[in-house]
Amino acid sequence: MSTEKLNKFLKALDAVKKDYTCGYCSELCKNPVTLSTCFHLVCSEHFNSIRNCPTCNIPLAGCKTFVDDRLETCINSAKELDHIFEGLRNKNILRESKGESSNGTSKKRGNKELQSSDVDKENKKTTKSNVQSEKSGKIKKPESKTENLNSTLQSSSSSRVNKGVEKRNNKGETALHVACRLGKVDAVINLLQQGANTNTKDNAGWTPLHEVVQNGRLDLVKLLLQYNTLIDVPGPGNETPLHEAVRYNYPDIAAELVKNGANIKARNCKGETPLELASEDMKIVLEDASENILQTQSVNLTFISELHMVLDSDDIRVFCVTQYRTVQNKLKLLSKHHSNLHIEAKFTKNVTHLVVDTEDGICTSSLDVLQGIVSGIWIISSDWINNSTENNLEPFKNYEVKGVGNSSYEGPKNARYNKYKQLPGIFNGCHFYLHNFNTKYEISKSIVVTKAILTKLITDAGGVVLRRVPNPESIPEAEKLVPYHAKKDGKLVNCSHYIIFKDVYEPMYNMAHFKALPIGWLIECIEKYELCEPW
Repeated sequence: MSTEKLNKFLKALDAVKKDYTCGYCSELCKNPVTLSTCFHLVCSEHFNSIRNCPTCNIPLAGCKTFVDDRLETCINSAKELDHIFEGLRNKNILRESKGESSNGTSKKRGNKELQSSDVDKENKKTTKSNVQSEKSGKIKKPESKTENLNSTLQSSSSSRVNKGVEKRNNKGETALHVACRLGKVDAVINLLQQGANTNTKDNAGWTPLHEVVQNGRLDLVKLLLQYNTLIDVPGPGNETPLHEAVRYNYPDIAAELVKNGANIKARNCKGETPLELASEDMKIVLEDASENILQTQSVNLTFISELHMVLDSDDIRVFCVTQYRTVQNKLKLLSKHHSNLHIEAKFTKNVTHLVVDTEDGICTSSLDVLQGIVSGIWIISSDWINNSTENNLEPFKNYEVKGVGNSSYEGPKNARYNKYKQLPGIFNGCHFYLHNFNTKYEISKSIVVTKAILTKLITDAGGVVLRRVPNPESIPEAEKLVPYHAKKDGKLVNCSHYIIFKDVYEPMYNMAHFKALPIGWLIECIEKYELCEPW
């Protein structure tokens, strides 16, 4: 195995181990259980002694645990693989730290790690033993995540390994969309083996999983779920595939989705959950399936986030905002030695990385930072430039800003992961009227806004800006939406309309569906990338 391929394998193995690591003891899980509140894993022996999830800190009041017998096998396989490659790992890390390739020559990190020829070789190894004929309507699942690791990575990185299969028609559909809509099993298998992305949305917002669910194809649902498919991606009206399975009354498909991690309480734009839409018989199916979860989405999300980090290295377009000329000069030097690094003169939609000055990983809030957050791009410290060399660009994740203004305002990372999950923007379902922002308004020295600037920030974050003052007693039916990111049981759970003031005055609107809030609240929502509870 070449050093390059070994690198890829070890990174993938590390991603698997990370997903199977207990957040309490930081060791690979022993007798793992899945937490029903957040689907993270912990060792069963720790559950009774914790009050919050050690991974995400979500309170565990009323939390149940689920046992997946296959997890123990997967964890043991990961341990064995780690032991087998331990010697090679140490040798490889030493070589990588020196910036050497397998033949001892210098290499650049900007080069692509997955070449189409490598993928073709791996695809030739893929057999059709994983699937049965279309007539049987059944498709065999891989025995473990580790077994199907290579094909999983290929499916998620389709734009990298085979751009041809991602070509879209005038409806925004890829070949995989069409094959799924038409129910062509052989075509779907072929496209997946070529690396087709199972999570691409068409112009309407449907994913391939939506298509096969709507057509009642349990066999294709099972097939797509083998290829790192995100199961709760909302489509039009924020309808998840599980919503569709319930609406079309496909109990077998609904059960399969729930067993693979679908959220029975996901809300669409009207606030309806699959459980609420279900008939009495369907509710029994959903509840039984939720007691027999086979796997969660945490593995898929880990793979996809790691892949995005690699893919984001292919074409780095940097807009650098720094007060230090030495940093700008170093960036120019790096761009001459790395063909994948490009400098953008201004903030445009082409920018993939915003570089800012930080202190202890914290950056100052500014219009550029706010725009970078709502765009879901990397916002990284200028230390990344200082520490990168002509032969090596440092990993972005080591330099991502830890907070905006303070460490609790984690908007950059939250927004980036929100984009990876293909979830709606932070202001999805929210309608704003900007009161008296006809002239420039200084929020801080680094944030001076106009109505046009605020409108762009809001719309890029998924919100709607109204031209006229809304009447709280007469909201159009089409605007009676539920904010996607509102906290469950929070004050904004049903609030669809907001008047934003420079300074809130009396009397304030404070209805369940209609609120008047200051501009500071709006900015804080972006800085944290969460729909904050009103002060």
